[in-house]
Amino acid sequence: MKTSVAIQCIVLLACMAFCTSLGKFIPRCRCLKTSKSVWIALIAQLKVDEPRPHCNRREVIVTLKDGSERCLDPESKFTKTLLEKLDIETRKSATSTTT
Repeated sequence: MKTSVAIQCIVLLACMAFCTSLGKFIPRCRCLKTSKSVWIALIAQLKVDEPRPHCNRREVIVTLKDGSERCLDPESKFTKTLLEKLDIETRKSATSTTT
């Protein structure tokens, strides 16, 4: 009888621990704060995350040469210009590879 109660308590504690830690794994938007611009020479990589089920906004994330990440405001003039340049370069490289 005592063993049964002990097992029930252990199972209950395990369930409680699992449920409280579950909130840490819920996916959400990565960008809580955005910058209007960054020094372009410091950008090593650019990533665009389109809206998805757990984040309803577009996120533009740049990785800087020192390894840190910054979120850019997708509506800022700097970000729009940066994305246009990237799109133009991507199209140029795609046409030069096919011709």
